[in-house]
Amino acid sequence: MASGRIKIIPTREIKSVLLKNLKIAVIGYGSQGKAQALNLRDSGFMPIIGLPSKSRSRKIAKKDGFTVATPAKATRNSDLISILIPDHKHKELFNNELCRVIKKDQVFIFAHSLSVHFKLVKQPKDVDFILVAPHSPGIRLREKYLSGEGVLAFIGQTEASSKKSLNIAAAYAKAIGCARKGVIATTFAEEAIGDIFGEQAVLCGGLSALLKAGFDTLIEAGLPPQNAYIECVYQLDLIVDLIKKYGIAGMYDKISATAAFGSFQAEDMIINKKSKSAMNLIMKKVKAGKFADELLDDYSNSFKKLKAYKKEKRHPNLDKMALFFTKRFDN
Repeated sequence: MASGRIKIIPTREIKSVLLKNLKIAVIGYGSQGKAQALNLRDSGFMPIIGLPSKSRSRKIAKKDGFTVATPAKATRNSDLISILIPDHKHKELFNNELCRVIKKDQVFIFAHSLSVHFKLVKQPKDVDFILVAPHSPGIRLREKYLSGEGVLAFIGQTEASSKKSLNIAAAYAKAIGCARKGVIATTFAEEAIGDIFGEQAVLCGGLSALLKAGFDTLIEAGLPPQNAYIECVYQLDLIVDLIKKYGIAGMYDKISATAAFGSFQAEDMIINKKSKSAMNLIMKKVKAGKFADELLDDYSNSFKKLKAYKKEKRHPNLDKMALFFTKRFDN
């Protein structure tokens, strides 16, 4: 797909029949694995679940009515294998278990491009690697499916994959409910870089830092925590919904003149050249594969840095307010 052009796959062009005679395996049964397996079954496809012999998720998958086997056995006996374990475990899964059982013409699905794009997993000859990346956690994917809706998904194929593989990706996306909302073709590189950067600089890392800083500033100015939480965090979904529906300009048209006037003045004070420079550094790190290397290094070291980050970056006061408001007002 040419860079900068969006290619939405029309539902009428998606051929579910491509999956009809394929044996499907879902490797992993966490939030995403369980949701996709249940959605597949409800769409008429019965996957086998691949889990290590000592996995605690085996009992859950069996209770849900699925046949469970080791990842190697599930892969050996399947045509279409969906890899739904955490990214940092892909390399050892392929190197230690799957490499000896992979067969010609098998198709492997990835829900995120990181391990493939940054070559943590190498694509075997005569095997297809495709991308089906729902844009939601598993629990949301399942909820939307059950309500007759869906979530957006990216699909893609590697350059070494067969021409038919993108059609298989689209059929799989439809089977888990994503075609109800929209299926968009992309590349492994674009999805990997965009997803990692977006999480770090905007959606998770950047947003969390902004919320904590605003919350603290109001408290330091003398406001009680509940007021600070309502003003800086609780209303966030309202603004996000306006932006998603009307765009940023439309959001400004929908809010009060007071809010819009002050917000335009504040934009460049909060996000400025220094902020953009920091984002460029994050992007360079992601594109160069340094972040992927650091992730794998920390994983091999029992995630010591990740555990330290979680402890260091906690904001007990804000989190306490979140739990209070959820329990008191949102149940």
